[in-house]
Order: sequence, then C-alpha cells, then structure tokens
Amino acid sequence: MSTATPKWIKQLTSAERQQFFDSFDVVFCDCDGVVWFTLRDFIPGAAQALRELQQRGKQLTFVTNNSICTVEQLLQKFHNQQLQIEREQLLHPAQSVCDHLKSLSFEGLIYCLATPPFRQLLSSAGFKLCPEPESLSICSLADLRAAIYDAEPVQAVVIDVDFNLSASKLMRAQLQLQNPNCLFLAGAADVKIPFGKADIIGPGPFIDILAHSTARQPTVLGKPGAALRQLLRQRFAHIPDHRVLFVGDSLDSDIGFARASGYQTLLVLTGGSSAQDVASLAPGHAHLPDYIGDSLADLCEH
Repeated sequence: MSTATPKWIKQLTSAERQQFFDSFDVVFCDCDGVVWFTLRDFIPGAAQALRELQQRGKQLTFVTNNSICTVEQLLQKFHNQQLQIEREQLLHPAQSVCDHLKSLSFEGLIYCLATPPFRQLLSSAGFKLCPEPESLSICSLADLRAAIYDAEPVQAVVIDVDFNLSASKLMRAQLQLQNPNCLFLAGAADVKIPFGKADIIGPGPFIDILAHSTARQPTVLGKPGAALRQLLRQRFAHIPDHRVLFVGDSLDSDIGFARASGYQTLLVLTGGSSAQDVASLAPGHAHLPDYIGDSLADLCEH
C-alpha cells in the first residue's frame, strides 16, 4: 500500500479500522520510541496495543537496531508488562549477524567492534572472536604498530555500536579488510541514536569511514539494510510482503526500510519523527507512511 496522504489511525471509521486490521497477518515492530521510550519505560498504552494485536491473532516480531541491551533484558521488559514474548520474536543486529554467518557456514575468526552484549551473543552462538584489546594510550608509532598489526588475520570484521571505539580499532579493521576474502558486516547503521535529551553519533558514520577507506561496502544486517530484508523474507517465506505491517518511529530506518520491502507502514510519533517531518515530504516520497498514530495506543479501541 502506498498513499499520497497518510491516514491517521484515530480518524478511521469502525469499518475502516476493521479493514485495516484485516489487511495484515504479521507485525514487525520497532522497540525504542515505539514500545518504550529509548532505553526506559513502556510508552503509555503500548502494552495494551500489543495485547490487542495478539488477541486479533497477529504474529508479532520485534525488529530493533538496539543490541546494547541483552536479549534477557528486552524479554524482561515485556514480562514486566505481562506480555508473553518469546526469544525467537526478537530480532536485532547481533542475531541477524549470527543468522547470516550460519547461513554461510562461517567458522573463521571475527574482529568485532560492538558492545559486550553483542559480542556475547556471537560467542554464545559458537563463533570465535578476537579478544577485546586492553585499553591503552597511543603515545608513539611503536604503540600504534602494536595496536593495529600485532594480531592474527581474521575472516570477518563486524561493526555495530561500540562505545569504546578508537582510531586504532578502526585502523586495525581497515587493515584486515584489505583482504578481499575477509567479510565486512555491519549491524545497525543509524547515523544518530537517541540518548537522553539529544541524539548522539550512531555507528553509521564509523561504518562509512571503513567503507570509504577500504573502497568496500558492508553487508548491513540492521535496519535499513537489504540483507536484513532478505533474512526477514526467509523467516516469513509463507507471508506475502503486503500482508506485513511495519510499525516504527523513524521515517528513514523504519518507514523507508519497510516501504522498500513492500510492507504496509505505520509511523508512531513517540520517537524520532514528528508530524511536521511527515508534512515536509512530497507526495509519493519513499519515506511516506501509509498510516500515522500519535502512539501505539491508537491501535486500541477507545
């Protein structure tokens, strides 16, 4: 579905609401800014809306770029709201990277620039990771040489959010990627990520540095990567794309990704995008949603 003018969920008639719910079988839902405020509490009405979707028989899968938290922490958030969500219903960049590597029967060494939960998921899945380098200050060329050269060759470089990222880490990754047989994988590719009252630099610009310096493009396994789209299609091969509703708060990484995938789209205004952002888009724009809601709670009958 693609409309020149998005429809507001709360303005649908009863017949239109029923037609809307009848038009999809699967819901792909972002988490931060949609289900809960970024890294905080549930958004009012979100839990009730998810229960409404479950009661209507919709299959829920949470597609998030947030691999900062562990899977257990995310599941606990749902459990605290008395929502029955299983591990296989959560899909985030670390899991997508695991699924991709398994599809390749990958058994090599990985240089991973990511958070501890991301690295732990890869390790738990049986993949071998380079140990985290000891924190050190580069004070001389000898220090730099030791930091970027004194390591065994790897067969994959994986980059996501890494709060301890450094120039020497990027240089080491860049050198490893000079080997054309070394895989170049990226998780989340957001340019900015919400943090408190402002946005901070996301992994996207650092991924771009590696891409530019190596003249290679990564396989992006977080939103809005095409490789993630293929993973989702493999998981839900029995569901036509147009029978999927994607719910997100970002016009770029959520709605743009979903539109390119052929999904129906619902933008909620509790996160990264505003009604003014939508109004600024030209008719037919690739990031224009089919539906808009003030929050996920608009899916509930009032």
